[in-house]
Amino acid sequence: MRLVVPDANIREPADPCSGARAFRYAHPEAAFEVLADGAVLAAGALPEGRAEKAFSIDLGSDRQPTVCVMSLDVPASVDLSDAELMIGEHGPVPIEPNPALDDVPEAVLR
Repeated sequence: MRLVVPDANIREPADPCSGARAFRYAHPEAAFEVLADGAVLAAGALPEGRAEKAFSIDLGSDRQPTVCVMSLDVPASVDLSDAELMIGEHGPVPIEPNPALDDVPEAVLR
């Protein structure tokens, strides 16, 4: 499962990252839970993320606006339809399939 932290921080794509600015709570080691109907489906600690370009246009520089993407360890057997993500006391954030990535389950912080 992907967690997208749209912090628009300036860094090189593929650099290690964690949530910046308003998303500082989404940092490595922060506790998370995946919930559905009040039941905990999965839990753990956030891993370090990897920066991905925020825009698909070439800005002509190695450093550019990025989002931080973390891969959360959620067993494939867990049904994520109607599930939500909590990071500590922050959330819930809906988990939805990303059609651009073959419907990989994804939560996007807002």
